[in-house]
Amino acid sequence: MNRINLDRIFAINWRKEGKCKVISGKKLHTDSWRKMLLLSLMLVLVALLVVGCDSKSGTPAPTSGGQENTSSTPVSTNQQGSTTAGNETSIAKNECSECHEMWPEIATWQTSVHANVPCLTCHKDYNVTDNKAAHDSGAFQKPISIRTKPVTDDACTGCHAMQNRDATLLPDLIAPHAKHAAAKISCLECHRFTTHGNIAERKVTTRPEFSDYNKWNPQLAQKVAPGVQRRPNMFVCIKCHEARKVTTACNACHYWPDRKSLPSHETPLWAVSHGKPGRQDVNNCAKCHYDKESLKFATPSTGDQIADFARANSYCFGCHLKRPANHDTNWMPNHSSVAKEKGLLNCFACHDKNQPGANVTGTYCNTCHWFQTPPPPAKADPAKT
Repeated sequence: MNRINLDRIFAINWRKEGKCKVISGKKLHTDSWRKMLLLSLMLVLVALLVVGCDSKSGTPAPTSGGQENTSSTPVSTNQQGSTTAGNETSIAKNECSECHEMWPEIATWQTSVHANVPCLTCHKDYNVTDNKAAHDSGAFQKPISIRTKPVTDDACTGCHAMQNRDATLLPDLIAPHAKHAAAKISCLECHRFTTHGNIAERKVTTRPEFSDYNKWNPQLAQKVAPGVQRRPNMFVCIKCHEARKVTTACNACHYWPDRKSLPSHETPLWAVSHGKPGRQDVNNCAKCHYDKESLKFATPSTGDQIADFARANSYCFGCHLKRPANHDTNWMPNHSSVAKEKGLLNCFACHDKNQPGANVTGTYCNTCHWFQTPPPPAKADPAKT
């Protein structure tokens, strides 16, 4: 069939059906090109989506040298200029953290008010060679403590202007630094807890739950060394005053009127009689012997508010865990008469009736006795009332 006959047939079909039934080769080529273009655009869109997801997931990009960053832990820079590993420990990297045995000290420093001060600003006598030798040989004591001279006063006064430090800690505290300096009281005698939370003296790292240095991080440091462990408590002042035979009267250090009116702690019998004024108004005790980071009263209750206060408060149970002077060899045959005279609640300041809970002595009443806990009172029957 020649070309003329084909054209005639196409014309007849066009007229009969009102549309062209024949797809020319040119039209077929145009449709194919459009499909290819649409497919290409879809592939480009998918590629852009994949790249965007990779950038959000933190996949390390190639370095300028064309090699991939093989580090599995991204590193950021902290305020001190040292780097912090982006792993589960988040321990700042510096000359001290190279030894994991120092991670408790690094973590407590990171969470302290001195976090912006480099280690060598205070620890000027740091010797890399000596410390590396101790690390390699394992010849270091646990807990780690300063073996050489401690932080000098010059390290403190280099940042702190003592002439402006008239009062610190509580708003009403009288703490004249000039008088302390004249008495040759070093800064660390009062402020040795500030940076590391006293973890060495408290032997924190010798306890099983904290002995693995690799588990230390800033979160653990905040738990182990909260603010109350970083401030000098009142007993630091009292022990120092007693050793130097300086007054321990409340108004010598506190100038608020409500503290000047407190009963004198210098009376000879104060150590054994302070529970009586405490029962009259436990809030008087809380003015000095309570920090807001702790519970005010222990639970479950002993039935005696002052005992609940003492069990929740480190100022109190720190002494109550020690054996009193009158608990001598004659105490066992005599203690029942003292309990009858003063009441059983007086014993609960230090002891429990049953197996002891937290912050009380290990000796409890039912070791020898069989005190029964009285049942709760029966509820009144509404039908009989």
